Amino acid sequence: RPKGTDFSHAPRDAEWEEVQLKKQLRQIEDKMAKVEEAARRRRDRGGRREDSRPALVKRELEQLMDYKRRELRKLENAEGEVKTGQSLKAFQDDIAIVKEQVEGLEAHLRKREAVLQDLRDLIEAEKAGGR
Repeated sequence: RPKGTDFSHAPRDAEWEEVQLKKQLRQIEDKMAKVEEAARRRRDRGGRREDSRPALVKRELEQLMDYKRRELRKLENAEGEVKTGQSLKAFQDDIAIVKEQVEGLEAHLRKREAVLQDLRDLIEAEKAGGR
């Protein structure tokens, strides 16, 4: 395979680096010019919906990223819904309180069911005695 203009194995010096960087700069400037020209053409023809859709998606994704960053910052600064100082003990205490409330309600239900059964027994006794 002939070497031709393949200088990948040639020693690199500052002058060579400068030439390469200038070449890359020209390529980037050409790309920028093409993008700016395309944007100008879109603007000139009123920017149809399909042209603005990628911009809308980009804006929404940037907003989502900003939101996620704010949430992360809140969590890091203990300002989020779950604060850093809130330990497992706090959650266990909340669970214990709810358990106590449930047990109290169950006890009340059992008492009311006993009263209801007493009333049913009384009604049955009256029905049997009144015949």
